Amino acid sequence: MDQNRYERPFDRYPTRREHEARWAELARALAGAGPLPPGESSAPKGELTVLGSGIEAAGFTRADEQLIREADHVFHCVADPATVVRINAWRPDAYDLSVLYDDAKDRYLTYVQMTEAVLHFVRAGRRVAAVFYGHPGIFVLSSHRAVRIARREGHAAVMRPGVSALDVLCADLGVDPSSPGMQTFEASDLLIRDRRIDPGLHLVLWQVGIVGELGYQRAGFSNRHLPVLLNRLEAVYGPDHTVVNYIGARYRGLDPLTAHHTVAELRDPAVQRTVTSASTWYIAPVEAAPADPQVLERLGLLQPGQTVRPPDGPMRVIDDYGPREREALAGFTDFRIPAGYHWQRDTPGARFVLALGEDGALRERYVREPAAAVAAWAPPELGAAERALLARREDLAVQAVARGVVHRRPTPEVARRLRTLLTRKAEARRLVRGEVPGWPTIRQDLDTVLAGALYPWTGLYGTPDGELSVYLLGRATFPLKHRAYVNGRRIGEVRYEHGVLSWRGDGEDGGEGGGGELRTEFGRDGRRRLIGTVQGREVRLAEYLLPDAPPLADLVGAYEAEGVRVDVAPPRVRVTVDGEPVAAAVLVGSAGFEVDGVTVPYAEAVEADNAWLYGSYRLGVPGGAELRVGEEGVTFDGQPLPKAEFSGRRLVWRGGPERLPEAELAFLLDPITLHPMLHGTLVGMVPVGEEEARRLAARPQYGIPAGPWAHLVALAAEASHEGGLFWWHGWEQSATALRMVQHALR
Repeated sequence: MDQNRYERPFDRYPTRREHEARWAELARALAGAGPLPPGESSAPKGELTVLGSGIEAAGFTRADEQLIREADHVFHCVADPATVVRINAWRPDAYDLSVLYDDAKDRYLTYVQMTEAVLHFVRAGRRVAAVFYGHPGIFVLSSHRAVRIARREGHAAVMRPGVSALDVLCADLGVDPSSPGMQTFEASDLLIRDRRIDPGLHLVLWQVGIVGELGYQRAGFSNRHLPVLLNRLEAVYGPDHTVVNYIGARYRGLDPLTAHHTVAELRDPAVQRTVTSASTWYIAPVEAAPADPQVLERLGLLQPGQTVRPPDGPMRVIDDYGPREREALAGFTDFRIPAGYHWQRDTPGARFVLALGEDGALRERYVREPAAAVAAWAPPELGAAERALLARREDLAVQAVARGVVHRRPTPEVARRLRTLLTRKAEARRLVRGEVPGWPTIRQDLDTVLAGALYPWTGLYGTPDGELSVYLLGRATFPLKHRAYVNGRRIGEVRYEHGVLSWRGDGEDGGEGGGGELRTEFGRDGRRRLIGTVQGREVRLAEYLLPDAPPLADLVGAYEAEGVRVDVAPPRVRVTVDGEPVAAAVLVGSAGFEVDGVTVPYAEAVEADNAWLYGSYRLGVPGGAELRVGEEGVTFDGQPLPKAEFSGRRLVWRGGPERLPEAELAFLLDPITLHPMLHGTLVGMVPVGEEEARRLAARPQYGIPAGPWAHLVALAAEASHEGGLFWWHGWEQSATALRMVQHALR
């Protein structure tokens, strides 16, 4: 064989633009075709061959390779980047079915769309090859649906076997399924239908990493429902029984993962992070098992008021065209490839994996001395970081190089651009409107920042009943000043790395005497979450939703519109029209607000009485200081500032005391305490007294439960004596900006 065949790019390899154009044309054709009426079949007759790529990268047989080369059309949905490169090199006109996955779409709709895409050319009388990862008939709904429908319509349809994870697991672990017998279950089905486990048999559970999940996440799943599965296993086997976390080796020269843990050890979040989406096995059911409503509720799959529909039979009907299937077909009408879809380039890392599969000498050297083997093979375009990852001989490291998405820290300029997007809502809005140019790696760079920076997660999180709450205040430019509170108590020495917030349980600094580990997550519903353990308790905390409209504190000022004067003024932020109090609701928009039938544009603000700004501000400066603002003037630590000038909500002075000779300050009202704050050259706030804090805590606002609201008021009141920490504004800024950026990228 040519020893250097994989050291240079393939001569014929498609571009992403060509691939997108083919999918755009196919989606239009699919949207206009629709399903065939029952009893009818298309003419002429086509042929469908469903193939498996095996577990190892590009593990095709020579016969399957020939089928792929000779087919009129080729589709593929495989997990390994080198296999994608191998197929695209053979068939530059191949369609990648993984474009149909989307974080915002139910996986079942994706599977129906995959089937329709594969059948489209079969119905046109063509020969079609569809390649799926592993064995194409094990845990692949799309392949079975396609074969059944094709045969029903009179086409030739065959499924060729591939090497499944069941095959490699039995080989790697030395398991004989006939002695004494074996049970295999899909993890979610095991729980939902309360399948009976026979502890006297081998037990294999599939897809434990996505238990209870119906959607799809390109960034991976969180194992958030794994404790429900562990509870079931512990009830059968006890906490000390051994479980093997097994992942078959996809690449030649690498070893499979065969990690042994007890059921109790699998409750450790660090161990749980080693559990990924597993392969699937199948065993035909012999009786209809109803779903367990209580388990459905715990998994969040049954909402209050919903009922469980009894099963129609032991087998799921997968070749029908009901409302959901037609919904999937309708999705092709305006289909666009999601922004998060990864186009697999012809990478030197993928070609190295292919070389490992075909060059025995290279593979043997890679096992003995991986760094030297990589260095001897590597073409110039394989960078130092990629070579180092390949030399580690780890599955995910090899995959990252093969995909061409080796994660590097963003450059200082990229980090600055992201920080601007995540801390300035105006910039985030511009990104949504397409006014801010993106860059090719923005999705990857954002994920890196979200996994290493706490400031985008600033906010108040808790349980729906408010029994447990966590407040995070991250600093964009001063990470050492991060703050975190559990039920209102400060946590000491908070660490945030790789998307996980952790702290030790050392007395009071541990937050009510216990440690914690919480993973950050941005959900499909646009809400941020913290998932993990607090004081040994498994928790799932969602951010409390901010009000749709900004609080009245943000509208404080005087306005003249429609011939009347509208004032929004403290101390309790009430609205008056021509001096008369108004109890009507205020409707807030992007350009203004409406109250009592009067439309008030923000642009109609007029010079107002600044009496609400008057007070003694505690300043957040070393050693402390006081700024007094009143009708008689401004003083700094008792020293008058005769040259201080007010202009609207701004205060400027020059020629001040030596400690602060000049300053430019802006005033605003804190929505939590309704006390004035200032920011600019320095920060400050009018302190909140104990009695006032108690009164405020007794009146929860913005839909926040009583407990978390009381904690928030207490924190804001305490911070007011140190210059204020802008609790609300940091929360609102982070939540809104991140939501808009994520929306723009989707």
